[in-house]
Amino acid sequence: MLVATLVMLGGIGGFAAGFLGIGGGVLLFPLLLYIPPLVGLESLDVKSVAALAMTQVFFATLVGGAAHWRHGRVHGQLVCVAAGAAMAGSFLGGMASQWVSEEFLLRLFGVVTLLAAAVMFLPAPPEVQEGTLQEKIVVHPLPLAVLAGLTGTVVGFLGAGNFLFVPLLIYVFKVPIRMAIGSNLVIAVLSTFSGLVGKLLTGQVPFLMALAVVLGAGLGALGGERSHGQVSPRMLRYIYAGVVGLIAIRIWLTLLD
Repeated sequence: MLVATLVMLGGIGGFAAGFLGIGGGVLLFPLLLYIPPLVGLESLDVKSVAALAMTQVFFATLVGGAAHWRHGRVHGQLVCVAAGAAMAGSFLGGMASQWVSEEFLLRLFGVVTLLAAAVMFLPAPPEVQEGTLQEKIVVHPLPLAVLAGLTGTVVGFLGAGNFLFVPLLIYVFKVPIRMAIGSNLVIAVLSTFSGLVGKLLTGQVPFLMALAVVLGAGLGALGGERSHGQVSPRMLRYIYAGVVGLIAIRIWLTLLD
């Protein structure tokens, strides 16, 4: 029962990764917290949930990012700058997560999901034009590196947080949404890898449960990427905001209970 539940939840997170480019951890984190007790299984502690979410995100974004790359939805220069900074931040966050409380992790998750959802409900900046050629999209490296490093630190703490890159790329750096989603998946592969190493080195990853989650994530990511092209950029933005917003509300209800 536990294995089947983890495979199913990993598949949901993987689908979100391929479809919305959010890594899937933002969905998997609350699902792993709330679903097992609902089906009669033992609750998972928050640190194990964060480690499982990070493991799922790594494999789901690896599969989904490769598929988006094949379709030309990845900005090479942007990925190189952001991924390096995010990897450093993610490794530090992954290591430091062993010393913080579960309440801190939940509050951090609640704050970042609320912010991401609010931003994505805003209209896309007028400078953002879908279909713009990659070479015409100019991204300034220094501010990108600073913001990517901070976002990577959040990823390292929570095992989720790559969803922050999409609104960051759209509203700060004026990247078209499809390219923001594809680029974010490749950034997430690298930033999550370093955070996962930090959690592995500190013994926070339950290996057998992680294997079940990864199996579902890989299959789900392929299905999500195939569905991505059937939805308009505006609808993608609203779905993204709605999903993250609902998760933020559920987390805050738990915190305020």
